[in-house]
Amino acid sequence: MEFKTFTHLARLKDMAIIMARFGFGDIIQRLDLPVKHLMHSVSPETDTDTDVYQRIRMVIEELGPTFVKLGQILSMRPDILPVPMIRELTKLQDAVGTISFDEVKQVLEQEFDTPLEKLFRSFDPKPLAAASLSQVHKAIHPTLNRVVAVKVRRPGIVKTVETDLSILEVLAEKIHNNMESMQVYDLPGIVAANRRTLLKEMDFSREGRYIQIAKSKIETNSDIVIPDVFTEYNTPKVLVTAFIKGTKITSHMDLPVEERKALAVSGMQSAVLQILEHGFYHADPHPGNMVITVDKRLCLMDWGMVGRLTPEERNDLLFFIRAAVDKDSRKLAQMVLSITTARKSVNARQLEKDLMEIMDVYLSLPLKQIRVGSLLEDLVGVLKSHALRLPADMSIVIKALITVEGTARMLYPELDVISEAKPHVRRLVSRQYSKGYIWQRLRNNVSAMWGLQQHLPQTVSTILKKIEHDNVTIGFDHKNLNPLQKALESSFNRLTLGIVLGAMIMGSSMIITTGVGPLLFGYPALGMAGYLISAVIGLWLIITIIRGKEY
Repeated sequence: MEFKTFTHLARLKDMAIIMARFGFGDIIQRLDLPVKHLMHSVSPETDTDTDVYQRIRMVIEELGPTFVKLGQILSMRPDILPVPMIRELTKLQDAVGTISFDEVKQVLEQEFDTPLEKLFRSFDPKPLAAASLSQVHKAIHPTLNRVVAVKVRRPGIVKTVETDLSILEVLAEKIHNNMESMQVYDLPGIVAANRRTLLKEMDFSREGRYIQIAKSKIETNSDIVIPDVFTEYNTPKVLVTAFIKGTKITSHMDLPVEERKALAVSGMQSAVLQILEHGFYHADPHPGNMVITVDKRLCLMDWGMVGRLTPEERNDLLFFIRAAVDKDSRKLAQMVLSITTARKSVNARQLEKDLMEIMDVYLSLPLKQIRVGSLLEDLVGVLKSHALRLPADMSIVIKALITVEGTARMLYPELDVISEAKPHVRRLVSRQYSKGYIWQRLRNNVSAMWGLQQHLPQTVSTILKKIEHDNVTIGFDHKNLNPLQKALESSFNRLTLGIVLGAMIMGSSMIITTGVGPLLFGYPALGMAGYLISAVIGLWLIITIIRGKEY
């Protein structure tokens, strides 16, 4: 995979110059990129003594929308990236300029094939907000007379993102192949996974469906507000929702303590229910995605990034929490091993000891002093030390919980997160043992067994017929046998060479005894040549064996 177009090369040049300005020009040199000659003419603008993670964040901000969004997505993967880098990535902001009203108007009119004047009763040309992928304007619905928020995708952003992602794929492959220290991160896999996530986020019709799903799971009298979606306006480029009048959380720090506490508790409990009960949750609940309405309720905005958990994953998470609360280190270690993927053999006993240490540190504290975010960060640190990788969905859960706790404590620093979440966790755990739930699982198992018995006879019959006609093949996928294969090949080659060498010596001896001319020093020249060649080959073989220490 290489850079095939002028667009790619021009963009790569810009990226290389930005990296060099922040002290990463050596990476461009090491990767032998076609723009490496530029590195000599670019001087670093940032002191290389500046924290490396801070410089990475600065580079990402300079590189533009694609990289900012990827950085924000990667900030949800504490299982992959170091904690200091995660903290820097969470600072990434969509600091971009606005697009003109004419461009917004053109997108809307092309998307709906209708003049803007007929689409809305009125449309405010001044944007409410501008982000890396979109821009939001206020308008009035033509028939319902409701104030709406119109989210419009930036023109050309898809092409820009796809160009950047194509370049990133090449760079990730080169870094993975040329920098051994980076192979642990599997950069090609990370880029591929984040490509799917980013392309999904640019599809506003998908976000509209996410909002509808989330709204269907929220009770009508809930303290959480989710805006209505006007589906007739919902397309990949446009999303129209009800305009929620409110203000950012950061502007409510002067509210009475009880009101701030109520908002913090509502947000925390909502996150717990979304994750553990619904399995569908807002994946990026930072303060910028929340507003406080005029009736003092919490409104969750921007549902472009969501997380999903299957019923099995929710059960695993519940039993994991229960094992931690019960201080059952063995069960906790078993749950960790069942949830994660090991990159190497795991010392289960040491893992259990490390988990016990975390429980001793945190669970000995009064509940109100426990910081869930710190606990989860330490847990992820243990997983990294044992080369255990969490599934992406579980990593997003951890990041979402860390973020929502930080947001809740911003409103009310004394929030007792564990006490507020405990009743919901206890209720959900007890539900696992309710008659209805047990009966449901039994029915599912019986149904699965019934489906199995329907197909089992035919499957067994097919296998027996193949055995009868000698058509059964068994495939083996051998791993880590290359060194053994090379050793065997080397041994057989030397054995063959030894046999040939012995044959040459025997043949030369027979020729010597015949006395056949021409003669050399009174001996047959052909026999002497055979001895000489045999001596050279034998000497070379001995030296090779001694150098390789294979004796």
